[in-house]
Amino acid sequence: MPDTMMGDLEIDPVLVSIIPNRLDSIAEEMAQTLMMTSRSGIFAEARDFVTGIMDANGRLLAQSRYFPGFACALPYIVPPIIEKYHGNLMDGDTIIVNHPNKGNSHLPDMNVVKPVFWEDKIHFWVACKGHMADIGGAGVAGYDPNGETIWDEGVVVPPTKLYKQGVLQEEILDLILSQVKVPDIVRGDIMCEVGGTNVGEKGVKELLNRYGPDKTHSHINAYLDASEAGMRERIKNIPNGVYEGQKAIDDDVATDRPLTIRVKVTVDNDEIMFDFGDSDPTSPRYMNSTDTFTRSMAALTLFWILEHEESNGGSLRPINFINPPGTCVNPVFPHSSVLATCNMAEAVQEAVQLALAPVVPEKIAAPSAKLVFPMITYIHPENKKYSVNLDFFFRATPSGGTLGYDGWELGGPAQEMGMGRTPDPEITELDHPVRIHHYEQEIDTAGAGEFRGGPGHVYRVEHLTPSVTAVSFGSGTKPHAVPSGIFGGRDPKPTQVTITRKNGSIDTLGANTFFEVGVNDIIEMRSMGGAGYGNPLHRDPERVVSDVQSGLVSEDSARTIYGVVLGENQIVSLEETANLRRQMASK
Repeated sequence: MPDTMMGDLEIDPVLVSIIPNRLDSIAEEMAQTLMMTSRSGIFAEARDFVTGIMDANGRLLAQSRYFPGFACALPYIVPPIIEKYHGNLMDGDTIIVNHPNKGNSHLPDMNVVKPVFWEDKIHFWVACKGHMADIGGAGVAGYDPNGETIWDEGVVVPPTKLYKQGVLQEEILDLILSQVKVPDIVRGDIMCEVGGTNVGEKGVKELLNRYGPDKTHSHINAYLDASEAGMRERIKNIPNGVYEGQKAIDDDVATDRPLTIRVKVTVDNDEIMFDFGDSDPTSPRYMNSTDTFTRSMAALTLFWILEHEESNGGSLRPINFINPPGTCVNPVFPHSSVLATCNMAEAVQEAVQLALAPVVPEKIAAPSAKLVFPMITYIHPENKKYSVNLDFFFRATPSGGTLGYDGWELGGPAQEMGMGRTPDPEITELDHPVRIHHYEQEIDTAGAGEFRGGPGHVYRVEHLTPSVTAVSFGSGTKPHAVPSGIFGGRDPKPTQVTITRKNGSIDTLGANTFFEVGVNDIIEMRSMGGAGYGNPLHRDPERVVSDVQSGLVSEDSARTIYGVVLGENQIVSLEETANLRRQMASK
């Protein structure tokens, strides 16, 4: 195969594949380092982190994919570091930063970023971004429903040298850890991120040593150009036009008013623009999204709609944004924005889905279930230490249906795109003073459709130790905030969370509030399912029968929603079903 030319350098098509693939594998090695050396289940079990590699200018080259919501978030962390330290970085320096207005996603995500030097010049940046088990503040792990500023959320770290020429700045680390409630765990996770960047630096330097900087960068540039061209070709498959979508959160937390994200998507040949300027003003509380994460979620949604796997600096070139400050998807400093990666991310994605659904129906899935998540701190009865129970079973959410397929039963909320993991119940009971009584899929929770959403579940957990602080955050407890069915598909019912007290009384637990847990109190969640795709009357009757037999759909719903009449031994009565469906369709 003949080589082509890029400037004065020959471009080998084989190396255009080999070098970027090696960068991908380095990012994966960094991710494996985090999973194998972390102290918290957030990394090892939930995999709420990303590792990646950028070039000297901050262009995204490669990343791990355990938390898809971070698909396009990493590059935003580099420019503020360059701005602060331009000309003042040395080999062995390592930067730590979590400031939401300095390119970060939200405050609990701590970034450890390292410049990679070769012959006294920065050629790459390697980075690890991960959600800390605690970040301080008055809430739990940074989540404070009463919080109004990022200072209420916890410790704010602007770009700061954690290592200078390979030497740990202990006083910097001590200053950060003195602000958090579980310093041992947070220290362990920060240091595992440091280890991840060291692994990344080693791998990238081996690549530079093998091919030299000129050949390495020229082939990376060729790869980015090819990725851009591929993305532009996919965008051309969307008809030119302006398409609008919106989605509301339960409320703005401070009042009962729904908080609505609005997007205007403009497709112009091989380019696309996301305009969030008409979204509601900034929430006075923590229900806001950072500009970084709003952009990342919009781009991620486009990637999966167009089935473009290469989320890098090249594929991002045809994507443009209008996101003026002062809205709930780009608050002005110092507004709180901790729910950027949670419910705000879900709403951003759904708004984009609903905008593009009419023009690419075969590519769109109905929206996924929304996240409702209690978090509880307590004093561990054995070691007497302050501990945090981030109960990941509450995030075991299903997806919506799509053309030809029902939704996933499990996979995490929208920003996790099926990559969400739930730990083993027995491990949870070993780690925390809880007893899990019930955890199974629930009947009639999926949004009905020709292709139904994934079913919700019932989860009942008894707490054996009282809480110190407990907080619930989320959206989807009100009908307008559940995922919207598309093309005639149905919405699921809202999620309900209750607490059965030791004395037998039952309290309803709303979202975005503090609460208390006593000994032997039982928290129960009946979660929503995913939304439906297509008219339920068009669903294959035999698939309805299968759902009834599997305990996912009741016989009553089979008749009243799907128009399927079951006779003896749950055999479909074809004539009665056809007549009933005609009657229901005519109404």
